[in-house]
Amino acid sequence: MSIAGRARDLPTVLLLFGAACASSTPQLHAQLHDVQASLGAVAEDAAPTSVAFDGSLESYTAFAYARSPALRASFETWRAATHQPDQERRMPEPTISYTAFVRAIETRVGPQRHRLTASQRFPWPTTLRAGGEAASLEAIAAQRRFEAHALRVAAEVAQAYWALWRIERELEVHQAEIEVLQSLSEQVRGRVAVGTAELSDLAQIDLQLSRARDRHASLQRHRRAASATLVQVVGAPDQVATPVERREPRAEPLAETTTGLAVSAADHPDVRAFSRLSEAAGQRARQARAQRAPSFALGVDWILTGPSSVTPAPADDGKDAVGVSLSVQVPLWTRAYRAAGSQAQAEAAAHRSRAIDARNGVVADVRRHAELVDDAARRVAFYDSTLLPQGATAFESVLASYATGRSSVAELLLAERALLSLRSERFGALADYGVELARLERAVGRPVERASSGETERAP
Repeated sequence: MSIAGRARDLPTVLLLFGAACASSTPQLHAQLHDVQASLGAVAEDAAPTSVAFDGSLESYTAFAYARSPALRASFETWRAATHQPDQERRMPEPTISYTAFVRAIETRVGPQRHRLTASQRFPWPTTLRAGGEAASLEAIAAQRRFEAHALRVAAEVAQAYWALWRIERELEVHQAEIEVLQSLSEQVRGRVAVGTAELSDLAQIDLQLSRARDRHASLQRHRRAASATLVQVVGAPDQVATPVERREPRAEPLAETTTGLAVSAADHPDVRAFSRLSEAAGQRARQARAQRAPSFALGVDWILTGPSSVTPAPADDGKDAVGVSLSVQVPLWTRAYRAAGSQAQAEAAAHRSRAIDARNGVVADVRRHAELVDDAARRVAFYDSTLLPQGATAFESVLASYATGRSSVAELLLAERALLSLRSERFGALADYGVELARLERAVGRPVERASSGETERAP
């Protein structure tokens, strides 16, 4: 499967991972490996011709998941955090020392010439266990931040995509306006030639035509600017082509209640990240308390003894000496350890408050964007059922009246401009629907069900 194809499955992978409240170190590495398979290497020197988009929002989102440098950096931060638990759980390194006696110490069994010492320190068990659990929770928090970053990337891509889509549709509207005005100008020019129309009518039409051409030229520059924004958001090479599909999103109201969505938002990765960090800080407090307990060290001494110079030689001539030692490290600076524990407890309280603040924020975002999604759907339906038919009827009526001399050219241009504005506003409502839906799904942390899911093909 291609990188882009694997990246399309990334939201599903993240959703499955997000269902777990805690993960062991092997699970963390397994999840990391599965997500890494959906990501591609960030290519710094990729040529613009090496990337081709099919114009769908899904293709841009998949590319952003696979190649976004910002998302890749977030992933690498998570990967770095998964290696910390093993470091926290490791025992202190053993110590081996060697001593050579410059002057041998004579003993009854012979001179002591060399000494080997090996020792191992054993900290209080809670120190390593709490540190490892804290590092595991911090790694899970890094994973949740990566998931939240992926949600933000999807929303940013959707926002840039629908902004470009809206400009493309407005360009079509203005191009149609130019064609209508050109045709009308030719008709009025012929009528002026035969004396059935005033020259002032032709001047008004030509003025509107010039303004329409100016708006069209300005929109073309806005289109290039929007394309550059989309390229930057998805992490594509500079100046790559950014086509967009002509099909419109099916602007349907939400099938889920706002209250239900708000409940789901409480499980947002941002909220869970702060919750895990709070738990990790609590483990750091346990670790600080454990450091106030004594630690122990076991050691072995081996003294190498040479042959005795005593005559006759003793029965245990040259016998090496072996000793076992036990030492206790007494923590005297308890005030510093107590300060470390208090610091960790304060950090835990801070992260708990951040979790509450993040939950309040995402719930507010859910309610706000849910209302905006439903309002955009309502506006699109209102344009389709009422405003556009009324605008078309009004334009046709004024056009017929102008042909018979009962309406002025100013009334005709006003009706024509009103109809084109309604079409442009409808495209704006559709783009708003796509953007707000993406923002809602980012706030909820999962796809949102609509009354009638899917998309429809419709000529603008």
